[in-house]
Amino acid sequence: MLVIRLLLASVLASYLAACQTTGSTGSTASFTTNSTPRASAFMAVGREVVAPFGYIGFCQRNPGDCEKHSASTPQPFHLTEARWRELVEINDQVNQSVRPVEDRALYNREEWWTYPAQKAGDCEDYALLKRKLLLERGWPQEALLISVVKEWSGSGHAVLLASTDNGEFVLDNQNWEIVNWQDAPYTWIKRQSQQNPFAWVSIATPYNSTTATASQGRSAPREKLSAWDEMPAAPNTGTAPRTITSAMAN
Repeated sequence: MLVIRLLLASVLASYLAACQTTGSTGSTASFTTNSTPRASAFMAVGREVVAPFGYIGFCQRNPGDCEKHSASTPQPFHLTEARWRELVEINDQVNQSVRPVEDRALYNREEWWTYPAQKAGDCEDYALLKRKLLLERGWPQEALLISVVKEWSGSGHAVLLASTDNGEFVLDNQNWEIVNWQDAPYTWIKRQSQQNPFAWVSIATPYNSTTATASQGRSAPREKLSAWDEMPAAPNTGTAPRTITSAMAN
């Protein structure tokens, strides 16, 4: 029974981790105060879960990019206008310079998480590169979280989430506009833990069907998470949801 469950988990995880390679859409974002602050601006996370298999392989090949560099308790990262412009600059730079190409076409294998090779890659490669470039700009690990989501069609996708004291924002290769996570047309499944970049936690916040309908022009299916999505790997190490109290600092 355990072997069957693990095989099923492997298939489900591979499907969820797969991402679409449609081209980037939208226009280059400019500085804005974004959406009005709201009490639920920070997503609630649940228990620790198994990381995507592609990410585990990436960490085996790049251990230095998955190590925890700080022993302190993560603190909300202060989002200034200068830091916002860095998000926009890096998001635009990567979206412009990388062509969307599936892993099978590039590497003849599935779910090969890596930095874009030959200026091409799929969704997780975009997210990994954006995270790397922002880390080089001085952003802390706990503020840059690779996240796995589902599109309205049920297809898997990966994005980079910038977690700040003013909200959590989505850097996406399918939309150049950086938006609050609640305004992205996705079902949020899991993301990196803020305590440890190698660990992943489930996302406990319910799906926002209103946003997805407005963004996609159709109703998005409410799908129950699979057994794989809910499978715990260790006791909960997630952070508690916080309440946003002020607009973006100038």
